[in-house]
Amino acid sequence: MTSTTATTTTEPRTPTTSTGVGRPAATLLLVAPLVMALGRALLVPFDDQDWNGTLTDMAAHRGRSDAGWVLALAASGLLATTVGILAAQLRTRRRRSSGFALVATALGWAGCAAICGGGLLMSAMARATDRDVQVQVMKEFNDAGATGVVFLVCVIAAVGYVVLAVGLARSQVTSKGAAVLIGLGGATTLLTMPGPLTPLLVATALILAAGHGLALRTLGRP
Repeated sequence: MTSTTATTTTEPRTPTTSTGVGRPAATLLLVAPLVMALGRALLVPFDDQDWNGTLTDMAAHRGRSDAGWVLALAASGLLATTVGILAAQLRTRRRRSSGFALVATALGWAGCAAICGGGLLMSAMARATDRDVQVQVMKEFNDAGATGVVFLVCVIAAVGYVVLAVGLARSQVTSKGAAVLIGLGGATTLLTMPGPLTPLLVATALILAAGHGLALRTLGRP
């Protein structure tokens, strides 16, 4: 007489997998921060301690600086889209985190686009003959509080990147290393947009690019 013993097998717990990103989305994740890094390498950043020097440099390197600000402006829109791509991976498990990150960072990248527009406007101002008046305009504008509003929006967006990074790590959509780089790179790229140090501007964008690159190693494919 033989007896059969029912055995139960427990499926190993697997991390939350993403819904997959296609080739266009993967390409955008890699290209967008690199476009930002290139733009930042070319543009003449703001220095609110020396507006005259900023305008002088913009006038001396008009073509290069304008190209950099245009690239940074385009990259702001592209990077807002990349957040949407990453947030989509969290939508089924962490809907609130996904939604907050998407809205907050969209506001921040809009603020960055406004800064880029300001850079192009300053480039036009730099060619004016009445330099003392232009410098005074920049000082008064900087002290008026409008720049504080843009900075506050970028701070909120930086928090959005932190929330996104925590969600990516906890749900195991990406590795913890990739999530940390995305959070750090995204937040610092937003907060450093005006300048004044070009190496720092480029480095933060490259950190975000590294985070996106690592994320693509673990993001599921359709």
